[in-house]
Amino acid sequence: MLKPPLRSLAAVLLFCVVGAACEQPDPAMEAVRSSIEAHGGDLFEAMEARFTFRDAHFTVWRQDGAFRYERVYTDEGGSVIREWMTNQETGREVDGEPRPLTAQERAAVETAVNSVVYFGFLPFRLLDDAARHRDLGTTEFEGRTYRKVEVTFEQEGGGADWEDRFVYWFDDQEHTLDYLAYRYYRDGGGTRFRRAVNRRNVGGLLLQDYENYTAAAGEVDDIADYDRLAARGELQLVSTIPLEGVEVRDLR
Repeated sequence: MLKPPLRSLAAVLLFCVVGAACEQPDPAMEAVRSSIEAHGGDLFEAMEARFTFRDAHFTVWRQDGAFRYERVYTDEGGSVIREWMTNQETGREVDGEPRPLTAQERAAVETAVNSVVYFGFLPFRLLDDAARHRDLGTTEFEGRTYRKVEVTFEQEGGGADWEDRFVYWFDDQEHTLDYLAYRYYRDGGGTRFRRAVNRRNVGGLLLQDYENYTAAAGEVDDIADYDRLAARGELQLVSTIPLEGVEVRDLR
């Protein structure tokens, strides 16, 4: 059997080494994918969930890339408001009658409905096409090791609040999403830090509520430092964010 020339063999070895280096997994993406799997995997893409959030009743339906998010609530005047968004449309009904929406009203409905679904079902939306991930390394916090991942969004497909910045703390062993921080610009802007609580498995999804904190001393320059502030006891509880009466139906 003929032996390959040394020059050719060296080229093959160099190609393999370079190829292997190019295929090294991105720690940020791996942390997100592992967390999604830990929280229920592909069930989020084919399910119907119902829950109550702050006196509004939500229905979340997803299957084969199509979705419908809906909330129903009673306004101060006693009218029953139904608002929804799908892949194709956003709408509103008042006491069963369709109401036209201005562009501003449509954006407000989409922000209000989508934000509840986004936060309520984290980490499942963190692989959306508009999401951009950056690894911030590992850190020790409350006796656990966490992978810190920054997520930002492209303007196209990133929604009305695409400029907001997020940092997520993923448990390095259990792969759960335990903490998150974000900087927002709507309504004057600010920062928040959320701690996951009341984690439970509902119909195959690992869901959780949150305690919502802010820095007691005021503005935070870098939201990635929120874990350090929490470790020093320098946070102030602002609110709790519970999803109540959650039901999940598997559509796979």
